[in-house]
Amino acid sequence: MTVISQRQAALVCLIFFHACLLSTANPWSQQHPVPVPAKLNQSLNLLALQQEFLTNFTTNIGEIFSNFDFDGFGNETKCTAKLTELVEGIISGSLSQESIAFLDALGKPGPGITLGNFMWLGNYEMCGKGALATAGNKYQNCVLTGTLYLGYYPLNLTWTGCSPPECRDKDDFQNIFKQIAALINKSGMIHTDPASWNAQCDVDEEFDVGAYAAVTVISIFGFLVVVGTVWNLLEPIIVSFMERNRDDTTVLVDAEEEGTEGQDAPANSRKYATSNQPESFIVRFLKCFSLQKTMNTLFSMETKSGQILCLNGIRVLSINWVVLGHTYIFSLSYTGGFYLGELIKRKNFMLVLNGTPSVDSFFALSGFLVTYLLLKQLAKRGGLSPLQWMAFYLHRYLRLTMPYLVAMLVEGWLYKLVMTGPRAQLVSSGPQNAHDMCEKFWWTNVLYINNFVPWKTAEACLGQGWYLANDMQFFFVAPIFISLLFWRPMVGLAGTLGGMVCSAVTAAIITAHYKLGPATISDSNQDDFWLMYNKPWIRITPYLVGILGGWFYWKWGDEIKKGVKTLPEWLKVMSATPIWLVTAAIQYAVVFGLYDDVQDQMQHQKAAKEADSVSYQSLARIAWSLSLTIQILLCQCGLGGFINSLLSWNGWLVLSRLTYSVFLLHWGILTLYGAQMRHVMFLNPDFEFAVLYLGLLAMSYLAAAVLYLTVEQPVANLEGITYRKSA
Repeated sequence: MTVISQRQAALVCLIFFHACLLSTANPWSQQHPVPVPAKLNQSLNLLALQQEFLTNFTTNIGEIFSNFDFDGFGNETKCTAKLTELVEGIISGSLSQESIAFLDALGKPGPGITLGNFMWLGNYEMCGKGALATAGNKYQNCVLTGTLYLGYYPLNLTWTGCSPPECRDKDDFQNIFKQIAALINKSGMIHTDPASWNAQCDVDEEFDVGAYAAVTVISIFGFLVVVGTVWNLLEPIIVSFMERNRDDTTVLVDAEEEGTEGQDAPANSRKYATSNQPESFIVRFLKCFSLQKTMNTLFSMETKSGQILCLNGIRVLSINWVVLGHTYIFSLSYTGGFYLGELIKRKNFMLVLNGTPSVDSFFALSGFLVTYLLLKQLAKRGGLSPLQWMAFYLHRYLRLTMPYLVAMLVEGWLYKLVMTGPRAQLVSSGPQNAHDMCEKFWWTNVLYINNFVPWKTAEACLGQGWYLANDMQFFFVAPIFISLLFWRPMVGLAGTLGGMVCSAVTAAIITAHYKLGPATISDSNQDDFWLMYNKPWIRITPYLVGILGGWFYWKWGDEIKKGVKTLPEWLKVMSATPIWLVTAAIQYAVVFGLYDDVQDQMQHQKAAKEADSVSYQSLARIAWSLSLTIQILLCQCGLGGFINSLLSWNGWLVLSRLTYSVFLLHWGILTLYGAQMRHVMFLNPDFEFAVLYLGLLAMSYLAAAVLYLTVEQPVANLEGITYRKSA
């Protein structure tokens, strides 16, 4: 082989390792707000494919490189010339400091390639430093990505390194991608499309209008928190000082009654305006933001009569379940290996794979609480005036929107300024990144129509916002059902049940028409998420079940509780245990019932029967939420036993107040962690994941506490001194 062909071969190998891999942290998984991994139908007998891949890869790799066509690069560019210069040192044996640093910083194949480890990370810290920053011409970290297909199974591959300044042109990369695709496709077993390849390099992010808006909003809240807290701490000192000093600012009260004109009134009759007059609105406004006040609210262990305490435990367990699912999906995006195939064999992994009932729980809880509280108000007032209805909606909108807006500003505009790490560009750049989507669609989130616009939620700002859009839409229509249940119970009952039937029938029709699987995890149609999962006419069934549960508890809860109190303890246990067992069995079936279908798809390439898919898609949400609602009623009516004691434990109170902020922030924290990760994750054994999950969960609650104390609760306090009183 001639010297020039050796250089070309070395260059091709270098480019191959520098250009052939697509991040498993793909935009779909980053924006997807539910615990659902890649479509299982694409796996197609994963274990057999693994063995076939091992055989073909090790057998054909030498032949692939030896038959590579070196003439496809076309005219030499600055990029190929620079790469050739760097490689010449390898051929000649005299490496320059720049070549050594370049190769040292370059990501290299790690162990486990035959087991699916195609994530090769370079040394991020070396880019732009030392020999890679000569003459002010800095190398920058680049992520080169592409998708290879092992049969039908996508190998999402990532490779990072320090790219010379000459290699930033998209045309250079596109030419290289075409050559790499031709190289890979020679294997016969692995194939790829150059259109799936991409290159993204670090850029110097600048403040834009959205970033300035985010900083301004955060600064305003921060300023109000500081001023409110300082005033709240100093107010007793100021008032005491002013009362001790009798000067022209004092006002003697009852002087005319206690003394005569020109005479001093008795000492005990002196009152000062500072302590006698009511607080001004400005003072009350500032106190709304006081950390002393908001922390007292957050850490309060006081409960009121009539509170449904078991909901606190359900909220915390449900949000922890959501975070568990998202953490696993996130982790699978950063692992090196075929771990999904191994995890799916575990039955307990269905808690992650089919964890979507965790979201249905929140819908059911929301419907239950809204109905119960509104019915109490209707009964107390005999109806609501237009102003009170306005306050009813405005209260909900403000309470949800301000924390939502702050989270959206931070994740949409500030994250890109602080993200650093070898994979930061995978989440901060590209056609579906949070910044571009928020810049384009932020208004849909504010109006709570982001489950419609854009139609595909993967393109939405703050992907988990689809849930908030549904919840707000349900809240706006809920008074129709609730008012009917209050004024015309039979009509309201028929209307609510009719809504559930219509939703179930719609789910069945869509499932049959588009040939969807029994759940999002097993659908062959990639549009399942925006066809089914995030649309209100599908997701409203748990909310309607919650409405019926809230109405039932309002209407008959007190009578049932009185009757239960008269029963002997053994009869309570005998009557409640069968109901608990049946509802728990139904919930178990909803979560774990798809295990065999998943195994059939993974191991035997058998799709679920259409009847199974239709029945599951139309009935599973109703079954889960109905079981949960019955369990809530059992707890409230004195038939919950130790389960009610556990769910109603006061220890849940603080965490339950943070669940909304945890929901808003946890995905962003996962994203930040993934951007700066310097290593490939291996989830076998599970200890690393357990540490990751518990750490991220703790960080999510910590960040949620900050958002709660500085935004969520101050807005609630402010709303309490304005709109709530008017209602």
